[in-house]
Amino acid sequence: MTALAESREPGRSLLDLLAVELAPREGRWAAVARIATGSAITVVIAMVFQIPEPTYMAYIGFLISKDETSATVKMALGGLAAATLAVLVVLGLELIDTAEPALRLPFMATATFAAMFTARTFALGPISFLAGFVIVLLQTVVDDVPRPEALTRLTLWAWVVVFVPVAVTLIVNLLFGQGALAFIDRRVRKILKELETSLANGDYRRSLPEWRAGLLPLIESAEHSTKKGAQAGRITVPVIRALLDALVLLEALPDDLPEGPRQDLASRFRACRQAIESGAAPAIHDSTAPPSQFAGANNELSPAVVALRSTLSDLLAAIGRPVTSLDKTDEHHSPRQLFVAEAFSNPAHWQFALKTTMAVMISYAIYTLLNWPGMRTSVVTCFFVALSSLGETVHKLLLRLSGAVIGGLIAGLCIVFVLPHLTDIGQLFLLAAAVSVGAAWVATSSELLSYAGMQIAFAFFLGVLQGYAPATDLTVLRDRVAGILLGNIVITIVFSSFWPRSARSAVRAALAEALRAIGEVIRRPRQAEEARMRTVQALVRADHLRTLSLFELRMLPSHARDNLTVPSVASIERLAGAAFVVSTDAISRDAEPGSTARSAEWAESAADNVSTGRPVPPSPVPTASSPATALEPGARLSLHAIEQLESEVRHVAAAVH
Repeated sequence: MTALAESREPGRSLLDLLAVELAPREGRWAAVARIATGSAITVVIAMVFQIPEPTYMAYIGFLISKDETSATVKMALGGLAAATLAVLVVLGLELIDTAEPALRLPFMATATFAAMFTARTFALGPISFLAGFVIVLLQTVVDDVPRPEALTRLTLWAWVVVFVPVAVTLIVNLLFGQGALAFIDRRVRKILKELETSLANGDYRRSLPEWRAGLLPLIESAEHSTKKGAQAGRITVPVIRALLDALVLLEALPDDLPEGPRQDLASRFRACRQAIESGAAPAIHDSTAPPSQFAGANNELSPAVVALRSTLSDLLAAIGRPVTSLDKTDEHHSPRQLFVAEAFSNPAHWQFALKTTMAVMISYAIYTLLNWPGMRTSVVTCFFVALSSLGETVHKLLLRLSGAVIGGLIAGLCIVFVLPHLTDIGQLFLLAAAVSVGAAWVATSSELLSYAGMQIAFAFFLGVLQGYAPATDLTVLRDRVAGILLGNIVITIVFSSFWPRSARSAVRAALAEALRAIGEVIRRPRQAEEARMRTVQALVRADHLRTLSLFELRMLPSHARDNLTVPSVASIERLAGAAFVVSTDAISRDAEPGSTARSAEWAESAADNVSTGRPVPPSPVPTASSPATALEPGARLSLHAIEQLESEVRHVAAAVH
């Protein structure tokens, strides 16, 4: 777990990270209450009607619960569709392979491969993944069911196992969940408030990646709400995009920015937040005029400050603009493809599917040969831990192991000290709700920690819900936790032995995409809106993968680590900030045509080199220009912005050349 602490700031300990991840925030208690209530009600229904596999029923509520109602509904209906498809397929397979392991094993392998391949390449990947998982899981129980009639009933019960928690979760969220617009509004206001405070204190750089990662997913929700014609709320796609632009421009601010400009920018972020809260945008001031509190003798500002003030003026204008049924940013979206562009040409997709299939079948073979059916959770582990790179897989592995140990320990203590004293279903409801609250609190953390909370719940339910009476056998809990350990070991060995893919390679690909988009931003400042968005997406992806790469570096040989040298994410973020400054209207309108051409060409060339693992090219010769004192104020400001851009280019080139 040390990598979790190293993933943020060098001086931050694991305890500091946990304190941040587990700290209360607005809306967290409500989300935890919805998850815990839904899971506890599901447990009661499973016990009263004696539905098989109550563990999975209780856990499904954790799987499908999202931050806002529409996402939960979409996930729930998708899961139900996947379960329906899987049950129909399994009923057909059971007619063929019930008594023929020689047929069942190839069918299981084929279903696993198809599920994992389509999860990465198919538009309906989540549904096909869940369907494949249910198919394989039901096929693994064939050996444990004595009669075909009992096997058919168990297969049909599987649909009920999914339907009940889906229905309960939907009802709870439709009654008490928060809508997409309320969630977006809350998230944006929170970020604006934190920006205001951090700018005033001077420590805004620390949280810029986190804020960008929190805002980016909101665009899709805002687009969906706008298309439905929702008129409530003031957070539209242009508002989120303008705020994302501001979060990149903040990277370009001087490290020694005086208190005056910082306070002015903080007040502008406060004005944006107040405009959202009050529903009326205040007057928009001239973005280039220096405020009196920090106007110098020469009345000159940093280009980054001017660009940021201009962007904040655009943000205020977007907040004050009425919501329309379709923003102009939606007009040029190409229709969604059924498969990703490189679905059948990129070998990484079938290699990932094949590695997961190998891990699933090895785990199945091990516990079958050992005659240890209680370790069936190893198959579940292989499905849900497998991710694209070794770093992602190890990160999820650690979270799953930590959650399984904690949840198993809680379940063991409950079996020994609590369950013997329970006398009715109401007390079981309270116990399930109490443990679910703690697990849900962890599950509502960021992506760094949330999966551990889900595994705490899963391991607890595995141990406590062994039947329809209080559990008394610790061996069942032991077997299931042992299965989780087996799955983690197998998936790690397979993914590190066959076509190992480092998260650093994925970081390189993300940085190459960022550099390519930065080049387009510099080259076409007037039509750079989509390129700016691609830059933000690539930076968010690169920062996330950089964190995950910390989980694997000690597992790679030294020569492999040496071959994975890439530009630092922080240096590319600074370069992106300088590029956004140069392309801002308040700066670019006074720039000489072609003054940034060399920087654009360098960024595009660097993107090609980084994507292929070669060092970035040397920085170009700085653009020759007239003395700054002989230029008009606007042209002088533009010249300073170009000089800052070229300085960032030299910094990136010198660091990895």
